[in-house]
Order: sequence, then structure tokens, then C-alpha cells
Amino acid sequence: MNPILNDMAAVSVQTTAEIIGHLTWAGVGAMIIRPDELKQKLIDSGLGEGWMPKPIRLPDAFRRATSAKFRQEVAEGMFENYMFREVASNKQSVQRNLVCETVDTKGRRLSYNETAGVVVLDKNTGTIDTSHTSPTASQMTQNVILRFDICKNHYESTTLRTVMTNILKSMSPTPVRQSGGVYFVPKQFDVELYAYIDFIRSLEKGEAENIPIINTNDMRGMITRKLLEHLKATLTACKTGVDNQLKKTELKVILDDAKRIVEDCEQYETIMNGDLKSIEELCLLIRQKVAMALQNMADD
Repeated sequence: MNPILNDMAAVSVQTTAEIIGHLTWAGVGAMIIRPDELKQKLIDSGLGEGWMPKPIRLPDAFRRATSAKFRQEVAEGMFENYMFREVASNKQSVQRNLVCETVDTKGRRLSYNETAGVVVLDKNTGTIDTSHTSPTASQMTQNVILRFDICKNHYESTTLRTVMTNILKSMSPTPVRQSGGVYFVPKQFDVELYAYIDFIRSLEKGEAENIPIINTNDMRGMITRKLLEHLKATLTACKTGVDNQLKKTELKVILDDAKRIVEDCEQYETIMNGDLKSIEELCLLIRQKVAMALQNMADD
């Protein structure tokens, strides 16, 4: 049996038993999709175009197009490693150089050619100028032009996963295993959950599943325990973020998530059982930690 379903009571959707929510998990493999196609899939699923990611920026597409790395053996014990590195960025352009690192394992030496290739994006025209010093560098810089044409017109899997995460967060999810990936969603979000599942399944490399959970003491106890674990992990994340003095933007993401998670507890009032004092205390501690951190950020 799949370990994520151990000790869980699931039923078919045709059952007359009371359903308190669903377990759900989803993923998307490597793929690309045009913005207009993504928008239509969101609309068709019932989720709506409000979940569309930000428009693709040319500099971001350019950086994705120059993310390739390449390694080749040029002689016995001698290798060339190629990678792009950013050199300059301003309102007019972005320049990235193709660096060639030569590794001589016999002589135990390293050497670098910082300008094996040069690619420059003109932000105003969306065109790319290239130069190179070797056939390998020539191929890699030409690939950038081809890759850029794809990147500027398509979202990639990373963006789709962000969209999926944002949609899931709107349904007060609680993770049910420590490694993540499987979540409990309360029944009041059934309409949104079914639309979410339909959307992901409509993607070329998307897959999503959901299993109804019946109202039993064991199931409500399990959900209460998982919610408690989730709150403890949230409080730890807040403390760690503050103690490690993360950048304001990074810390704000953690604090915003913490506020949302505490607010989501209201969706579980009819589900939770057992000693709820610990949950109430954790929610209070999180609120206090978030308020203090936000105040400190404002004072800086």
C-alpha cells in the first residue's frame, strides 16, 4: 500500500457517509505552455484567469535561455566546462558571458576564458547580439537565440508549479506527511478543489488525484494532529527566519504564509477533536511572532 494512505479511511464519491474533506496530491512534469493556452485552461476549469502568472519579462526569458551548461573532454585528463555568467544589466541591456573553464587533471591546473562567448540582450528591441571564440562557443551562443524565442513565448514547469501552489494555498490545505506533497483540503473547498484537479489534468504533463475522507474520530484525530504539526513547523520557520536575519523579502514570504496558516485554522473548527488548547496556544504564539517581526522590519 502507498505509505501516504496508511491509517486513512477513504471512500468512493458515491458513498452516503459524511465527507469532511479530501486528500489531494498533484504534480507537473517538464513542459512549456503559451500564455494564451494557460489562460484558457484556467478559464475552462472554472478557476478563472485571476490565477495567471505575471507576464513573461524579456530579461527573465533571456536568463532562462542562458542557463545551459556543457562539459566536454578535449584531451586525456583535460576537460572544458562551459557556463553563462551575468556581467552587466541596466535599463537598456543585459550581458551574459560564456565562460570556459579548462580543467587539467594531470597537471592539476585550472584556466579560464571569461569571454569564450558573449550574448547581449537589447531590452528595447528584444534582439540578441552574440560573439564567440570557438566552435563550441558558437553553437552554445546560437542555441541561446533559439532558446530565447521559446522562453519569451512560453511559461515553463517552474511557473506552473508556482501557480498550482498558489491555488492550493487558497484552499486551507494541511500537509499530511512530513516530506510534503499530500494535503488535506476541507470539504467547504470542494468546488475549488475539483476545478484545481481538472486544471492540472488538462496540462500536457500534469497529474492530480483526490480521495474523499469520511467523518470518523480517527480521521478527525489524524487531521488535528497534522494541523498541530503544521503549526509547530510554521512557528519554527518564523523563529528561524528572524534568528537567521533573512532578507526582508524572504522573511515577508514566511510571515505572510504564517498569517495565512493561522487564519486557515478557522476552516477546521468543525473537524478538529481532542485537546485543542495546544492549537490555540500555537496560533497565539505565531500571531505574536509575526507581529513582532513585522514591527521590527518597519523600524529598520
